[in-house]
Amino acid sequence: MSKTERLYYADCYLREFAARVLRVEPTPKGFRVYLDRTAFYPESGGQPTDHGSLDGIPLLEALDEGDEIAHVLASAPPNENVKGSLDWGRRFDHMQQHTGQHLLSAAFEKTGSYKTVSFHLGEETSTIDLDSDRLVRRQIEEAEDLANQVVFENRGVRIFSQPTNVAQVMDLRKPTLREGDVRLVEVERFDLSACGGTHVNQTGAIGMIAVRKFERLKGLTRVEFVCGRRALRMARLDFLVLSEAARLFSTGLESVPELIAKQAQELRDALRARDKLVERLAEFQALELWRVAPELEGRKIVRHVFPAEEGRLAKLVAHAVAKQPSAIALIGVKSKPTALFFSQSPQGEPDMASILKETVASYGGKGGGTRDFAQGGGLDEGRLEEALNFAQSLVR
Repeated sequence: MSKTERLYYADCYLREFAARVLRVEPTPKGFRVYLDRTAFYPESGGQPTDHGSLDGIPLLEALDEGDEIAHVLASAPPNENVKGSLDWGRRFDHMQQHTGQHLLSAAFEKTGSYKTVSFHLGEETSTIDLDSDRLVRRQIEEAEDLANQVVFENRGVRIFSQPTNVAQVMDLRKPTLREGDVRLVEVERFDLSACGGTHVNQTGAIGMIAVRKFERLKGLTRVEFVCGRRALRMARLDFLVLSEAARLFSTGLESVPELIAKQAQELRDALRARDKLVERLAEFQALELWRVAPELEGRKIVRHVFPAEEGRLAKLVAHAVAKQPSAIALIGVKSKPTALFFSQSPQGEPDMASILKETVASYGGKGGGTRDFAQGGGLDEGRLEEALNFAQSLVR
């Protein structure tokens, strides 16, 4: 089997390269093209694949197949000798995020002895998982500050290789189990790690490292962060959102959280007051409907259809009607989807659940409940009155 020379190992800043096609294999997704050398980074180690083109044909993805790298293209290159061009914006973004991750992981070890157990570089944000679920915001900020201090000092980033036996006795942040030569990434006077990814050559090129949020998982803490242009883009978006909120509240940026908390509490209070009023309204409306309802065989049957915006009121009315003596409520809500609420006074003779099931079986929808209360819906809005008539016939 041939072996692909990985040009990005020696020069992460290489944007274009010349190569020779060794073979082409058709696949359901297009063609896998194997070259004697490549600067395209394949997805591995938490870092996504590079994008770009070979002789103008877009690269869909690069796949690491051990000694070889497969380049997936929609069509095969017509010539044996090809020119590769990287999507430099994507590559440099990945370099910023990946080197930033090295700094952030090292900072967590130095400030709290927290080790990184996994890393994922996403399209919008990146994450690291730390080996503890006990971190608090102060510890997160302490590591973030230390990592950014190394960025601001613009320390050198050196990439070099060493035999495994030599690497294993070096001060690696994480032991390596690789065989043969080990590729090492060293941040001057701060971190030394085995890594096959692409990196900037000075920490200042990372731009800034910003932790967005963190969450506790089972025994772990997941830290979400952004670096470089991503950090700039998100800081700009945060400022625009906060500025718009301040404009709507007619206040300064620093007062927005307090005003949001105040209005949220006022809204909760208003909703509770509204709910109490709706409950009182339901009692009054139920009593009025019960009074004017026709009496059949010693029972008053309340049949009523509510508009869509009164769905909650309809259910409360059904319950309230059931508090009256010898009462049955057959309530519908004309909405999409429709709703049905069937109820009766305790220990009534009919079975509301059976009546509802037979109704929806005949008119569509679904539902269920108990002997004294059942609910459902989903039937055609135009047949709601007909369905209530049918349900009333079952009561008789």
